[in-house]
Amino acid sequence: MGRGVKRAIIYKSMRRWALISLLILGVLAAGIFWSMSKPAPVFIENYQEPVYEEAVNGNVNVEKPVAPVVDKEEVTVIETIPKEPTELVEHSIKILPVPFTVQAPYANWDLPYQEACEEASIIMLVDFVLGRDDLRLTPEEADERILELVQWETDNGYTIDITAQEVTQVLNERFGVRAEVVSYSVDAIKQQINLGKPVILPAAGRLLGNPYFRTPGPLYHMLVVKGYEGDEFITNDPGTRRGENFRYHYSAFDRAVHDWNGGEVESGEQVMIVLK
Repeated sequence: MGRGVKRAIIYKSMRRWALISLLILGVLAAGIFWSMSKPAPVFIENYQEPVYEEAVNGNVNVEKPVAPVVDKEEVTVIETIPKEPTELVEHSIKILPVPFTVQAPYANWDLPYQEACEEASIIMLVDFVLGRDDLRLTPEEADERILELVQWETDNGYTIDITAQEVTQVLNERFGVRAEVVSYSVDAIKQQINLGKPVILPAAGRLLGNPYFRTPGPLYHMLVVKGYEGDEFITNDPGTRRGENFRYHYSAFDRAVHDWNGGEVESGEQVMIVLK
């Protein structure tokens, strides 16, 4: 093959590759130009998805209006006027600060202590009237005062068991505290408590059902009622060292409250001792 022919072939091949290269470069340039001329994406702030109400009367695609976004600086705070406080219903509880002593301060239940419930009840009531701050008598003080009162009663003609009327006489004669005997009822006791006055109750002790009494319990008993809550009376019962704040159901007093009548206590009159 001659040199001229070879040169022609080489020249033709070079032209072909040059055209291909130009085509490739043109495509690349067009792509670059298109990408540069494409507008940038726009991002929308505070975009909210459409909110739809729940189905109402079968229509499930009711669009719910979206509240406009409000600048915080433009928000006006509206102060509300507070309502008057709701009146609270008072819970039915009332307790008076009556000092407590057991009738046997040293746990000696021999005479006269086993019969000293009247004297212990009188002492508790008197201390309340005098405004005693200490609500617990020490054993020494209680023992001395119980024995002194028992001796005073003996010297003045009172027997071991004394009636409700005799208790009012002791209160007046020995301590200058005026009291009277009135008919017993649950409402009458609560009325006295509401007036700020404790009540002394005479009772057939074995009908009270106090689990802390020595079996079978006292035939005749006295205690101080100082409060109530719900359907229970709150007492200072001197017949047990656990008697402070001891609670009796109203029904216990309904069956047990009876005055001393010489022996048949369960048939005694239903009365109570109240302050004048």
